[in-house]
Amino acid sequence: MNANSPLDRKAEQAQIIYEDLISRLEIESIPTTFIADSKRAAQFACACFTDIPFPAPLAPLMIAKRVPGVKKLFADEIIPQTAAIAAVLSACSSVATEIGALRGDDVSNAKTECDVAFSGLQAIRLFMAYHNGKPFKKPRILSAMRVNNAFNGSFFKYRAADGRDVSFHVYYMSQQKKLAEALYTSKPYDKYNMISLPKDKKELAEIVSRYSAQALEDLSFDCGASGCMIRSREEWEASEVGAAVCEMPLIRETKENNIRVKKPGKPNSRGPLSGIKVLDLTHIIAGPACSRVLAEYGADVLLVRRGDFVSQEQAMLEFDGWAGKNSIQLDFNIPEQLEKAKELIKEADVITYSYQNGTLDKFGLSEEEIRKLNPKVIYANLMCFSDSVWKDRPGWAPLAEDITGLSVRNGSLEAPVNLNGVPLDYFPGFILALGTLRAIAKRIREGGGYTVTTSLTRGAQYLHECADLVERGNPARLSSAVAYGTDEPVWDEMLQRVSGCATGGVCGFPSPGTVNTAYPSNVRNLKFTDGNTGWSQE
Repeated sequence: MNANSPLDRKAEQAQIIYEDLISRLEIESIPTTFIADSKRAAQFACACFTDIPFPAPLAPLMIAKRVPGVKKLFADEIIPQTAAIAAVLSACSSVATEIGALRGDDVSNAKTECDVAFSGLQAIRLFMAYHNGKPFKKPRILSAMRVNNAFNGSFFKYRAADGRDVSFHVYYMSQQKKLAEALYTSKPYDKYNMISLPKDKKELAEIVSRYSAQALEDLSFDCGASGCMIRSREEWEASEVGAAVCEMPLIRETKENNIRVKKPGKPNSRGPLSGIKVLDLTHIIAGPACSRVLAEYGADVLLVRRGDFVSQEQAMLEFDGWAGKNSIQLDFNIPEQLEKAKELIKEADVITYSYQNGTLDKFGLSEEEIRKLNPKVIYANLMCFSDSVWKDRPGWAPLAEDITGLSVRNGSLEAPVNLNGVPLDYFPGFILALGTLRAIAKRIREGGGYTVTTSLTRGAQYLHECADLVERGNPARLSSAVAYGTDEPVWDEMLQRVSGCATGGVCGFPSPGTVNTAYPSNVRNLKFTDGNTGWSQE
């Protein structure tokens, strides 16, 4: 392999970020190796044209997302998202090992191997995930057509009257309705879709040109949707909300009480988190990415939904996040079902939450009320902004890129460029998973209930910090290593294939970025089921 290749540089960057991360969070690292394998480029390129979940007429659209996403994995990055993901996932592996040791496993030979290319792949999992279950094809296609519309700020920016760019972020139709009405668009909100894109973009561009960028940002939030003026990093950090986000630690971990907690027994073959009950109150990508990591390490994850998997509005965006989970269908407007949710809360070891703050308060399920129901619970909360300023505002991953200056740093103020895939969904989700794993370990050692908090914009700010780190170069000492190949079989295939999932057929989820020798990847941890009445009995 060429020692100066982009993949090689990403492995070295992962080392730098990893060393900083374990130092700042005081994580005891197991031996960790970052692998830059030149074979991955050809392997990934071939995978772009196989295992396509859409039928022939729409297959080229999926390929058009995959090919550039994969190519960027093997090119230099201005924002080192691949290296940062590799570092955080490797840190998760070390803490998961600590949990196994605390529960009585022999982990003396535990090591982490982190394939840098597969770590980068985690940011484009959305496009690579596969299924061939017939009942699910139509809902996922319809979901993709709805979200790929002129309001999608991931793809489309608009120039305001003051010459500044704005982006809108309304990935649920309920939010799109609010924004369309606030902008007085020419047709109903649900008529904006992929088919009408060219005409719709012209209309939105004309509407936006009547306002200043700041006025459009205010209008977006005031109506209950979200959108932003695209800022430079300097503008972001100088703003009230930017300063508040910068003041947050990467992971805020608060011990809420000293309640005694029964220590879990020795793990079973599912992994170090086996028997740990996680109640998943998350949606779309970022929150589910956190609980999926916990499931991969063996946790029993119960996902709460109002309807079945197939009928979810954003099935396209959510599919990958269902891996490893059981689902229970509950409507909190029905008293009996709300009571069932409260009973599950009492049983949970961990609750992961990623809806807009305050969404569940009207049901008596605020964080405060949840802690009254279960004082020992670990409440893992992923918001968009800070835990002080704008803490109750909605927001989405691409907005986090645009408002924090990442898309400007990756391009320019005149021509901002979003990052590869949706890293500001997956990356903060992985950060929350790391914080949750740390809280689980602390609860085993010390007892108590905990709150773990991070945000999409704090993850974005950390990517700025990572870019600063790699620009400064290698630290004096490195505890990790770099290698240029591995015999680990899980990376022989792009996808881990699972049968018996709720959407039918075979599901394929991208292989993981890391492998822990003490806890090898377990494909049965990726199966998901629907309509269960409670925790898995497996």
